[in-house]
Amino acid sequence: MSTIPSADSHALYAQTVTETSARIARGEVTHAQVLESQLGRIAAREPSVHAFKWHDADHVRAQLAAVSARSEKLPLAGIAIGIKDIIDTADMPTEYGSAAFVGNRPAKEAAIVTQLKAAGALMMGKTVTTEFASQFAGATVNPHNFAHTPGGSSSGSAAAVADGMVGLALGTQTAGSTIRPAAYCGIVGFKATRGKISLEGVNPLSPTLDTMGWFGRSVDDVKLLASVLLGASTAKEPSGTIRLGWYPGPEAAQADSDAVQALERAKAVLGAHGVELVDVEVLPAKDMIALGESNRIIMSHEMSRFYEKLYRNKAPLGDLTVAMIEFGLQITPEQCQAEREHAERCRQLFAQATKGLDAVLTLASPGEAPLKQNGTGSPMFNRTWTSIGVPCLGLPFGKGDQGLPLAVQFVAAEGQDHQLLALGGKLESLLAKG
Repeated sequence: MSTIPSADSHALYAQTVTETSARIARGEVTHAQVLESQLGRIAAREPSVHAFKWHDADHVRAQLAAVSARSEKLPLAGIAIGIKDIIDTADMPTEYGSAAFVGNRPAKEAAIVTQLKAAGALMMGKTVTTEFASQFAGATVNPHNFAHTPGGSSSGSAAAVADGMVGLALGTQTAGSTIRPAAYCGIVGFKATRGKISLEGVNPLSPTLDTMGWFGRSVDDVKLLASVLLGASTAKEPSGTIRLGWYPGPEAAQADSDAVQALERAKAVLGAHGVELVDVEVLPAKDMIALGESNRIIMSHEMSRFYEKLYRNKAPLGDLTVAMIEFGLQITPEQCQAEREHAERCRQLFAQATKGLDAVLTLASPGEAPLKQNGTGSPMFNRTWTSIGVPCLGLPFGKGDQGLPLAVQFVAAEGQDHQLLALGGKLESLLAKG
């Protein structure tokens, strides 16, 4: 179901990639018609939403014109994808969300871009990111309400998909940079198992934590991209009883009441349709809370080493970037290593605690998107999962007190990416009944 604000539900840009691909296969519409609908949406909405750092309509049209008849059999043939602007592209600028890199043109494109092009995809443009995928935000607003943030750091990617400018977009996650923006923008977000997808050519924030993610408007759309980035899947939608761990977590009291109510409502809906929900302590509370600090220390330490030279040379960096670098420079290698070891112990504990479960149901964000002036929101319900490297799926579910989207999150065991997405398709259909 489309989540596009104020959209004509019959417009091609408002339909999912799965829907338009099926229509193309039946000969009802063409790739060019779908693309022109999206380009029209960008022309109409980009001056307000600011999802793209770089976009050129003729550049995308030229890519489509180069798609041959032979390419039609490729899995992403003619499908335009937004590329987060920390991912190197040789034919488009890559500025990493920073004034220090204005006009930067990498000599080589990222491995993931090469992979997408080989699958027939078109590059719609570079989507806005916070500086170095950290906290200092760009101009993008939430398409549901321009006064609110779309989340970060994958701000432009989430907003572009939510607003119908593109059907799929790449993000990354080092704390909560995919699942949180997806929740705030009312779309599907997926973060892969850490290390499953090459980060060659993706500007680093924290190599220990950095992970690829992406956005779509349905689980099927997200699965389509997964079939290319993660390889073909043999996972099937579960036919027996689904067993989910119920885990609001020790920090649930810090979430807004409407987010907690949405999570409880999701539990009730799923339970009413035969899903077995099991109370589970996936980690001791003290370890779960401490993982948030582990995430902050590892990220800050590693970021500060990458960008110390820019900082020392007084490059034009955002104030939040400067603060994080200064904090990170105070952290010793020994302190950082201790936090890495804590995260690894927690990864092992999570693997043990979730044996026999298909996934864990938990919060996706603290609530609705905050006002843009108050930042990109807290990653407290994402950073722990990022720290232990497991796959996460965020599904939109209801709206909050201000009428903005809410979501729930499903977390699976390390390496169970395809299984989580297969399960996600079933969960998506069940939640739609609630």
